[in-house]
Amino acid sequence: MNYHKAESMTELFWRKSRNPLTVWPRLLLSLLIFIAFWSHSLWWIIFLFFLQTAILFFAPPASKYENCLTRAADGFRIWTVVRSAEERNTMLLLFLFSAVAFFAALWAHYLFWVFFFGVQLVIAKLLLIRRFAAMARQVEYDVHVGLTADDLQAIVSRCNLTN
Repeated sequence: MNYHKAESMTELFWRKSRNPLTVWPRLLLSLLIFIAFWSHSLWWIIFLFFLQTAILFFAPPASKYENCLTRAADGFRIWTVVRSAEERNTMLLLFLFSAVAFFAALWAHYLFWVFFFGVQLVIAKLLLIRRFAAMARQVEYDVHVGLTADDLQAIVSRCNLTN
C-alpha cells in the first residue's frame, strides 16, 4: 500500500475515515450500542463507544477512491468546507432531535417509537450518504490521498457559499 504522511491530525482522521473497511465494523458496533441501551447496560455502552473509536484510530488510510463509502466520506468533507455554519447547525439539530428521541424510546422500551424514529434516522442517513457521494463524483481525486488542502481551497473558490 502507498501511504503518505499526513500534515495534521485532521488530515490523518479524514484519510482513515475514508477507509470503507472501518464502516462495517462501526455499523455493527452501533447496533450493539442500541442493544446495550435497550438493556440499560451503561458499562457496555461505554466499552462499545471506546471500541468504535479504536477501530477508527487503528485503521489504515483508504487506498482506493472507487468505493461508494469512500466517495461519501469525501463528499462529507466537501460539504463541511463549502456549507455555512448555519446550514450545518440546522442539519445537526434535525438529526439531534430524532437521535435523542430514538435513544429515549430505546431506554424506555417503547417499541413503536423506536421503530418510528429509527426509520427516520436510517432514511435520513442514507439520503445524506447519497448526497455526499454525488458531491464527491463532481471533483477530481488523487487515488491515494483523496482531497488535499489545495483541492478544498479550489472547491471553496468555485462554490457560492450563500446557498
